[in-house]
Amino acid sequence: MDLAYKKSLLMIKFLGIKLTKKQYNKLAVRFDLLSSESLQYITKNNFNYIIKKNIKSSV
Repeated sequence: MDLAYKKSLLMIKFLGIKLTKKQYNKLAVRFDLLSSESLQYITKNNFNYIIKKNIKSSV
């Protein structure tokens, strides 16, 4: 689970763009990442906050 979480965050940082849940979930299926709901559950934050936080940390 830890590896999948790190891989999901790395993909968000690598892309560096704001994604919607729908866009992210399509990528998640294609690249075997955690779903947006799983990320929200693990971090206890909403999806938009996770995206913004990871984009800012990559710049």
